[in-house]
Amino acid sequence: MALTSTKQRITIGSRLREERERLGYSELQIAQLLGIPLETYLRFESGESDPGIYRMPRLFAIGFDVLYIITEERHIPGLEEDLLLKRFRSLSLKGKVAIFNTMDALERLGPNLKQKIRKVKRTHE
Repeated sequence: MALTSTKQRITIGSRLREERERLGYSELQIAQLLGIPLETYLRFESGESDPGIYRMPRLFAIGFDVLYIITEERHIPGLEEDLLLKRFRSLSLKGKVAIFNTMDALERLGPNLKQKIRKVKRTHE
């Protein structure tokens, strides 16, 4: 019994190919890195076969965005996230603590802010 439909396999295969091309690998290189015959890998990209979850850690180690392959959501940090991370890493310990304290305060305020926004919306309706 197949765990994935033909449509799902084709979609996963297409994303697999996109990731391989994004990283600049050939089909043969990926097949070799996965330790499988080229024909097997080509069946994954064409949607004839499902690569399965057990190959995903190896693909991830190679640099593939596995979340994208499975869900079409990108997991690779964007430029803004990279910039934030670099700036955070350059902070002193005191600066990092201040950031975490601010985030904690915002999380505590979140529910109250939602309630206030709902009240304002109701009064304007």
